Amino acid sequence: MRQNDQYQTRMAVNQGRRKSSIGKRKDTASSTQKSTQTVYRKKRPVGKMVLFGGMSAAAYLFLFSNETLVTQTFTLGGWHAAFPVMTAFLFSFVHGAFASNLLSVIGLEAKK
Repeated sequence: MRQNDQYQTRMAVNQGRRKSSIGKRKDTASSTQKSTQTVYRKKRPVGKMVLFGGMSAAAYLFLFSNETLVTQTFTLGGWHAAFPVMTAFLFSFVHGAFASNLLSVIGLEAKK
């Protein structure tokens, strides 16, 4: 019996000293990379903002400078009824892309 007690005591001592490495990856390279890694700053989409802003301005300029042609064409009926819907989708996409890129350039991002 006495021998059994020593064995259990030794096991308890060894368990206290030994750290379990089950499920843990030993990666010493990652700890050194963290200290030498430079901070990555996200590139701002200035070019996209200018492109979509120009497209949006050009679309509005074309629409308002040719309002009689647009009105006559959009009110013909039949399959021409799809023109206002397509125009609304076009304006929505271009203006939305411009606004999204503008907010990214300013620095306003969605919370993650």
